Amino acid sequence: MEGLRGSDLRAVLEFVELAWALAGEQPFPRETLDAMAQLIPCDAIGYCELDRVRRREVAYVGNDGDGGDEDAFWEIVDEHPLCHHQQAYADFSATRLSDVISSQKLVNTRVYSEWFRPNGIVAELEVGIARSRTVTRNFVLSRSGGDFSVRDREVLEVLAPHLARIHERELLRRAADIAAPGSLGLLTARETDVLELVAAGLTNAAIAERLWISPGTVKKHLDNVYAKLGVANRTAAAALVRPA
Repeated sequence: MEGLRGSDLRAVLEFVELAWALAGEQPFPRETLDAMAQLIPCDAIGYCELDRVRRREVAYVGNDGDGGDEDAFWEIVDEHPLCHHQQAYADFSATRLSDVISSQKLVNTRVYSEWFRPNGIVAELEVGIARSRTVTRNFVLSRSGGDFSVRDREVLEVLAPHLARIHERELLRRAADIAAPGSLGLLTARETDVLELVAAGLTNAAIAERLWISPGTVKKHLDNVYAKLGVANRTAAAALVRPA
């Protein structure tokens, strides 16, 4: 991670804590993407889940509305250099458009004339959080001027496993809600983490160390947990988890 400084790593940790706190019914709400756009400056950012077999959009969240013309996207997706790179090499690491094709070659392609140029895109940075060619889960950042730096790419690469964990945790939470619906389903992913560690007998200080957050943040999460579950203390809250 030669492009990252101490300040970059601190910013990454702050973003990860925020992303966990914001994760709820939707793993990556608009606020999370806005925060990521502050961390990695870009003009547009989106999180997209695509069913590549049935060629349909499963989910999309972004600061550019609905992500553009879906029919037009499916027309060019197989020729999109970053999409093609992922499919051909199963490489879902953080990758810039310029890492896989030169600007000279890009301007002579159909995808440039039908997608990049009409949308004013000159640079893209993309990472996948699922190692699947059939259902992809990608974060896509784009700029209308100037390329992304090595630092930008490395920051996104560091974020990827945390983002994957947030998504995985949300899937597990949804499954638990279906199996045992109730007030526990009101908790965010981070609140659920804190509650599980409370149920395991950890103190606030130990939870803070485990989750890389401050004891004050742990207390704040617990206050939210008590309010949502309608309980008065950690013993009562933990009792709701232990039977499961």
